[in-house]
Amino acid sequence: MTIGLLVTRDKYKEHIIGLTNAALKKGHKVIIFMMDDGTRHSQDKDVVALKELKDVEMSLCDHSAKLRKITEDMIPKGITAGSQYQNAVLNQDADRVILI
Repeated sequence: MTIGLLVTRDKYKEHIIGLTNAALKKGHKVIIFMMDDGTRHSQDKDVVALKELKDVEMSLCDHSAKLRKITEDMIPKGITAGSQYQNAVLNQDADRVILI
């Protein structure tokens, strides 16, 4: 099963980490897409570290990031700086999507 985490807020860090770890423990894949204020999590080392885990994909909306003064050079390697296309892919590929 693939779990999608649509992260739109800059809070609930512990939920992002906890849900990701719980899903992986059950053998699921996790796709994380950050948009709006959620793009601020791309600057949090604990959230960013999730991208290093097997079966975790992480991307963000480049437009949302720019509006929040997160420049391309600030986005950690391994996080796809994309568009709403990545959001569409998450919704297509995930069996369940959780809005955070």
